[in-house]
Amino acid sequence: MARTALNVFFTDSEVSFIEKPDGYNMKKLKYSSVELEPGIIENGVVYREERLLKILKDTFKMFKIKAKRVNLVIHEELFTFRKIEVPIIYKPNEIGDYIRQQMEKMIMVPFKDMKMDYVIHRKNEDHYEVIMFYAPQNELKTYISLFYNMNMQVVRTDIPPLALHRLFYYRKHEDTDVEFDRDIMFVAVFDTTYSMYIFDEEIPLFSLVQNINAKALTNDKYLELLDSEMAKISNYYKYNLNSGEREIKKVVLYNMTQKFTNDGLTDYFEEQVESGELKIFDMKKASKIVDTLIDRECYIPLAASLVPSRGLW
Repeated sequence: MARTALNVFFTDSEVSFIEKPDGYNMKKLKYSSVELEPGIIENGVVYREERLLKILKDTFKMFKIKAKRVNLVIHEELFTFRKIEVPIIYKPNEIGDYIRQQMEKMIMVPFKDMKMDYVIHRKNEDHYEVIMFYAPQNELKTYISLFYNMNMQVVRTDIPPLALHRLFYYRKHEDTDVEFDRDIMFVAVFDTTYSMYIFDEEIPLFSLVQNINAKALTNDKYLELLDSEMAKISNYYKYNLNSGEREIKKVVLYNMTQKFTNDGLTDYFEEQVESGELKIFDMKKASKIVDTLIDRECYIPLAASLVPSRGLW
């Protein structure tokens, strides 16, 4: 029997959560999103830990959260993807040791202490193409300590692109015949940030998180910016990463802001939608997930809860 866990996702402006059993049980859900004051979290770094802790305590008390296990979705601006090549002479289970050995030589990261994981994308004649994920350990410890101070334990971590990928391809536990797209882009639109991720089937290849000055942009200008960035990243993927041999075939847009309605986004991207190149994620079409429409701000913590995984760290 699955145990109940609290799935939590932080941005600079809000914290969203959903309490539910791990996996496919969707009954008795508790979920919400709470706005954070400016300056509590900036670019993923917690600057006012005591204030954030009080907000979490008050919120969890109000919603009568009972779970002691936490699945933490890492703040988007803390983790980084990087593709590296590992000589074929190393066995798959030796790749992690090789990466750590190269940290101070050829693989430069902007912080000394980090948490790292990796996945083999493909194997060539003389090397492995490996996708490496890493994040600053000190910043992660701050988030973990918040829950420790509430007598809760972070038992699993996740990152937003993997969670959104899981949500888009959601299927019942017995449905194993799923075909994943090779050249697909996920775009997550928030109030003051947007994120773009590219996948090759289940492997994330590219990540971009951009902050915007929301007050200086009208809604139309925001959409124009998104349209331009999507085209720019698509061209980068086709010509810079794949020498013109591969291109983005599908874009899935997640609306995580109250600025736009799904219908409004559909109208703006009407030509792309009609051609099948762009889809606006609609929770109604995924109604088999839950018997109620989860608030869009809670899509990511919901997605993090869907399938038990080993977690990144």
